[in-house]
Amino acid sequence: MPEGTADGIVIDKSSNTIHISRTYAAGVERAWWAWTDPKAITRWWGPQGWAATVYEMDVRPGGRWRFQIAPVDGSAAPVRSIATYKAVVARTELRYDDEFADQAWRPDGTGTFPTAVTFAPAGTGCTVEVTAGFPDGQALQRAVELQMAEGYAEALDRLGDLLDAPHTDTPSPERETIMSDLRTVTSADGTTIAYQKTGSGPAIIVISNVAEDHTGVSGVARALSEHFTVISFDRRGRGASGDPQPYDPAREIDDIAALIDVAGGSAALTSGSGGCGLALDAASALGGKVTGLYLYEPPFIVDDSRAPAPADYLEHQEALIAAGKRSEAVEYFMTEMIGVPAEYIPAMKQDPSWDAMAKYAHTYTYDGRIMRGLQDGKPLPTDRWSIDAPVAVAVGGNGEAFIRQSANALATLLPNATVLTLPDQDHSAFWMAPEPVAEQARAFLLG
Repeated sequence: MPEGTADGIVIDKSSNTIHISRTYAAGVERAWWAWTDPKAITRWWGPQGWAATVYEMDVRPGGRWRFQIAPVDGSAAPVRSIATYKAVVARTELRYDDEFADQAWRPDGTGTFPTAVTFAPAGTGCTVEVTAGFPDGQALQRAVELQMAEGYAEALDRLGDLLDAPHTDTPSPERETIMSDLRTVTSADGTTIAYQKTGSGPAIIVISNVAEDHTGVSGVARALSEHFTVISFDRRGRGASGDPQPYDPAREIDDIAALIDVAGGSAALTSGSGGCGLALDAASALGGKVTGLYLYEPPFIVDDSRAPAPADYLEHQEALIAAGKRSEAVEYFMTEMIGVPAEYIPAMKQDPSWDAMAKYAHTYTYDGRIMRGLQDGKPLPTDRWSIDAPVAVAVGGNGEAFIRQSANALATLLPNATVLTLPDQDHSAFWMAPEPVAEQARAFLLG
């Protein structure tokens, strides 16, 4: 039988869950804001006497919320967690899988805790219900002993204080619409390119990676907007942008040129992983219009430090896409290019992000064309790029050896290139650790 307490906490040993409910005078709109705005959640998340720091908050299926809570008096060590959103129904429901993490933002192996948060009108106010799940009875008992339920209850009480505060900091529905709207620009061949423009200061264009639209780089775009006018955009074949055929990589450079015109005639470029190839090609083609580059871990393969791309990679991907085998195309990319062990694939297919990648699987062939000749296990071509602008080639301190070899090779080719290290980060930092990435980019590009 479930065990209830006066604090509205229900511990259900039959389902290994902790359930907590609170009813507030504020409406659903404001409660939703408090759960999904990174600045808002730092004002109440965690038990009394603890402070929260949000490192990433990408509220969409497959997006991540990385946070730390720590006692303000330093009486205990900080606690880090990574939550991966599984379902997001605006103003109705959030579902995420929560994992404790170490200092390098790696899951610490203590398990995954599925959590559901629901929002429902209650008269003129609202009711927020939280259900935290645990893998087994032993994990539930440990949570009870650690007073996790009481911590949740205290956090929800703190949430009440925030919701009762003046409402001037709550985004209005009108502002939310403006912020979510994409603008468009017409590229040289008449293709519509959708983009978002945020922040103020010198212009920088964020180039997304394979199989993602502009939302994939929303974290780093948001972090950069504190010091830059940031333009993030849907590359061809993604999101709200057009996709005329046949695909030609040169047209993507035209798209960036059109966005630079939107920015006022000049802009820096930044990208992570596979998008770095397009950033370099664009900087070389557009000359003085590009004021600088910040590239995070370009995945070029320049020697035998890792296996090269399959010789028929592009042709194989094109055949899969032509046959409508989008999921197979994602699997081929993951196993043959990324090196994911085949036994991990079934579990990966259960994550919502797999369907998103399958939706954009045709872009594996697009980026395959751009990256051709850069992942063959041979030295980089000496005649592909001529760039006078300053170039930062950043490598994570926890990154793979072949990535650092790639960065050093690129720095040897480009006269104004500098290799930087981002301590305690790996290849995922451009997406998982946007704040330190943005700070390093700012320091390099703005001095």
